Amino acid sequence: MAKSINAHAKILRMVQLAFLAALEVVLMLIYIPVGTINLNFGLIPIVIAGVLFGPGYGAFIGGVSGVVTMVQVLTGQSAFYVFLVATNPVAASILCIVKTTAAGFLSGLVYKLLMKVSKYQGVNILISAVVCPVVNTGIFALGMLTIFGSALMADPVISTWSTGGLVALVFLALIGVNFFVELAINIVLCPVISKALFFIRRGERG
Repeated sequence: MAKSINAHAKILRMVQLAFLAALEVVLMLIYIPVGTINLNFGLIPIVIAGVLFGPGYGAFIGGVSGVVTMVQVLTGQSAFYVFLVATNPVAASILCIVKTTAAGFLSGLVYKLLMKVSKYQGVNILISAVVCPVVNTGIFALGMLTIFGSALMADPVISTWSTGGLVALVFLALIGVNFFVELAINIVLCPVISKALFFIRRGERG
């Protein structure tokens, strides 16, 4: 009987992860333009996977997100992506995968550690939801400043996007308001969705 329950739990987890992976792909392909920014919900499944199943699963869904982004970059779906591929396609591909994979892993790890010292699940989820975009954006910024910095400043078009030097170009022109939009979306939606899924899971266990 116990083996049957364990097998059912494993199958259910696989189905849920498959759903999150499929949802991640869909969300990475869809964005909602609002003024000069684009609303993207791609970080939400990454946080949910890390919170519900652990840091390894957060890293897995983050990796799925990274692969989708890598394909978008390598196929030159924007002028900036064309620049990245022309400058260093290998580094651009690795950066795409590393940033979201690390974001998913660390988001799940932070939640796991917090649950050991704090009983406030909602607050712990909220903190994990903040960690994900911070890590994702931080690694992207680090890659732009180090690997692509010289090429960014040498590009005749991109270098004019900001007049404050490389740091201003990366944080104001490339990252800009989008980071704060992603952060706000995660803060609002991740705790609500995660708490609902935890409630459903408890109901399934009886």
